[in-house]
Amino acid sequence: MSDLKGSPLQLPGRRLLLVRHATPHVDAGVPAERWHLSVRGRQEAQSLAMDLRLQLPRIWSSPETKARETATFLAALSGAEVAVHDGLREVGFRQGLLPEAEFRRRVASYLDGGADPDFEPYDVARQRILRCLAEIAGLEGGGGDIALVSHGRILTVLVSALLGRRLGGRLWSRIGMPDYAWFDLEHGVALAGFAAVP
Repeated sequence: MSDLKGSPLQLPGRRLLLVRHATPHVDAGVPAERWHLSVRGRQEAQSLAMDLRLQLPRIWSSPETKARETATFLAALSGAEVAVHDGLREVGFRQGLLPEAEFRRRVASYLDGGADPDFEPYDVARQRILRCLAEIAGLEGGGGDIALVSHGRILTVLVSALLGRRLGGRLWSRIGMPDYAWFDLEHGVALAGFAAVP
């Protein structure tokens, strides 16, 4: 059952757009939260902006550089404001850059319920992202769509909460860079995009 039923996030007539940032330039000497978009990532973000053609007054972003830069591309076509909310940051991870296969294995295990002390506890991340969405919905007032630009792990946690079932590594591995999903916040259902899973 969706976590929306009877909650402050059950918002009649409102849709939620979740966007994962475009491809960053990976620099092992710089913390991941400060990575900029790569040349390819800027092209991807521009293409996504053209595909979505959002008409919103505001696009909410994680404070991480790659997410803010992606949000800026999405906002540019409509002149929307980019607003930053710390609650949209990625699930904390205390390790540095790992070999790709090890990183993917550890993330999938964490999202599937495995204990890993290097990650922000799952329930803490879940509470944080749901509180963040509630705060943003309150700031956005009574109507209209809400757009969030964030990261793969925390979006997996949020989608799992919105759909009322832990989708874990299976969903995370499907989310591209960039990627998006639309939700109906009244009925707690995925409408399109990466979250439209069986």
